[in-house]
Amino acid sequence: MCVSIRIKTIIKEKGLKQKEFAKSITVTESYISKLIRNESGLSNSTAALIEEIHGYSAQWILTGKGNKYLSSSQDSSLSLVKRKVISEIEGLTDDEVMAVMAFMKTFKNVKIDFPEKE
Repeated sequence: MCVSIRIKTIIKEKGLKQKEFAKSITVTESYISKLIRNESGLSNSTAALIEEIHGYSAQWILTGKGNKYLSSSQDSSLSLVKRKVISEIEGLTDDEVMAVMAFMKTFKNVKIDFPEKE
């Protein structure tokens, strides 16, 4: 997968138009069009800006290697609830995370029948 496909992926996953994406990272729509057509290269600074604003790893954007998302809380393949939990956990201290993990272990061992969603 080349840079152009990764840029298309980001735009699609964010639900943006090329113009909106360009504006969000303060570049021209023409530049984004050239990136998508493989007529222009992507600079490290622009990749870093996309990382900062949209949460995609600059390394992944540039090379296709490494984690796609800077943070798992940005992973659109996860449900909104899971992303929210990850976001909250990322702000905890290590001791607080250990407490959450202890709770999760206990929770897994307790079988509770929850009512079905309507």
